[in-house]
Amino acid sequence: MEKTISKYTLFEYLAGRANPLERQLVEDWIVRKQNLETFHQWLLEYETKSPQFVPDQDAALTNLLHRLDSGMEEVIEEGKTEEVEEERLPSWFGRRSNRFWLVAASVTVLVSCGWWFRDPILYKSYQTAYGQTTDVYLEDGSRVALNSNSRLKVPRLGFWGDVREVSLGGEAEFSVSHTIDHKRFVVKTSDEFRVEVLGTTFSVFARPRGTKVALKSGSVRIDYSQNNQRKEVMMEPGDLAFLDREGAVQLEKKQDIKAFAPWTEQRYVFNGTPVGEILAMIEENFGQKVSLSDSSIAQRSITGNFKTRNAEELLKTISEVLDLRVEQSGATILLTNN
Repeated sequence: MEKTISKYTLFEYLAGRANPLERQLVEDWIVRKQNLETFHQWLLEYETKSPQFVPDQDAALTNLLHRLDSGMEEVIEEGKTEEVEEERLPSWFGRRSNRFWLVAASVTVLVSCGWWFRDPILYKSYQTAYGQTTDVYLEDGSRVALNSNSRLKVPRLGFWGDVREVSLGGEAEFSVSHTIDHKRFVVKTSDEFRVEVLGTTFSVFARPRGTKVALKSGSVRIDYSQNNQRKEVMMEPGDLAFLDREGAVQLEKKQDIKAFAPWTEQRYVFNGTPVGEILAMIEENFGQKVSLSDSSIAQRSITGNFKTRNAEELLKTISEVLDLRVEQSGATILLTNN
């Protein structure tokens, strides 16, 4: 009869804590071909959760830059010496001074490449296309519903330290799991704006035309910078926070939470929403730019809850409600009055 082992037994074996009987069981189990796939899956999980070496990237980078700076100082001094000697050496010997510039260029390329490849090594990115939404499940059990044309960046090897930090560009709804050690969860949209939570459900909008946060449950704190001063705002369920033109966070209390992130259900909720704002949203989510034959159309507003799968369906609904006409020529779409 074939003997099987548990994941726990394998982890104890890999950690060097297994007794002689457990070691023999694991080694017999590993050599069987039918167990190879399970073994590799468990091994990857073990290495991810229990890395043998956790490098201090910041310290390593600092040391590298220090060494490069020291080397650069030596090269500069050597370059100066050669520059003085060049006046009394034959003209062909002057080419040695090019060595300084070659070394300097090499150092610049090395440092630049280090920064270019740092993010792909340390972080994993999830990117949605126009009209596409997806759910991302993080290692701590949190769920992120990512809207179209959005990007989420998370640590590739899992969260470490006192903070679970992710970066967002676009729009997403977060359902954050609470951890036993009360580890904070931070959503960073820029160096000047971040949302910090412990366990809650909220949505974040971070597009070129604005930044806003809608809180469904729990509590969050917004940290932001205005005029080089750090400020913070606490939010309660039903609050909508947005960044105004002066860089300050404004709160709108007791908002309809059903209108928060309706795109997760392929719905769009408008409450006196101007056409101009709706067209901006269509361009952000579907990559479709819509023009207006009359600028006054942008100020007309619409209220309603609409189920739609794409830009065409949404435009058709808008045109019917506001008595407009949709004209399309190739990739160009124009809204005109009837």
